[in-house]
Amino acid sequence: MTSLNEICERYHRLYVAVVCDAMYELGLEEPVLPSYLRPLFPDQRMIGIAHTVLGAPIQPKISWDEGVGRITSYLNVFEELEPDSILVSVNRGSTVGHFGELTANAAKARGCSGVLLDGNLRDVEGLKEIGFQVFFRDLSPLNAIGRWEMVGHQVPVEIGDVVINPGDLIFAEFEGVLVVPQDRIVEVLEKAEEITQAESLVRSEVQGGSTPLESFNRHGHI
Repeated sequence: MTSLNEICERYHRLYVAVVCDAMYELGLEEPVLPSYLRPLFPDQRMIGIAHTVLGAPIQPKISWDEGVGRITSYLNVFEELEPDSILVSVNRGSTVGHFGELTANAAKARGCSGVLLDGNLRDVEGLKEIGFQVFFRDLSPLNAIGRWEMVGHQVPVEIGDVVINPGDLIFAEFEGVLVVPQDRIVEVLEKAEEITQAESLVRSEVQGGSTPLESFNRHGHI
């Protein structure tokens, strides 16, 4: 049986548009997330399996000491992250920073591939120093303790109009962020690899003088 690590490595050799094409040819929806999610490292692809967190503001805010107790369950999540995972954190109506450099170090130590953050990033300088990829919505230097808490863990979460389930594959790069359902990960991978091979033939032919239509008729891709 193909290991998760091998599957992620094979996806890394692809690009998001060809994975979209594979899903389209298989008759699947192509769940592309909103373009407001931007990468901390534009040239760094991020691929892994969704490990979800749902957060919410604490209103009214509480004291630091009370807040420490309320954030403990979230900090425990970092002990559960596995290699080739992506922490998917969704936070609406909250103005604090939801992820930063210290939690990034904890995630990286567990083999986590990156974070998909529908929320606010902080500690950007430290994140850049350790090279940890985050796709994020906005920025905020505000500390979350006493003002934010986790209200759901390993539950379906929604970004834009796309539902992300724990175990789905996240394929994120500068061009966009795509979600591949857990039960179709291998099927989509194999179709995308097939399309990539056909595209290589088309590329070679058009560079040699063939018209796009001629190559499309031969290989079925363009």
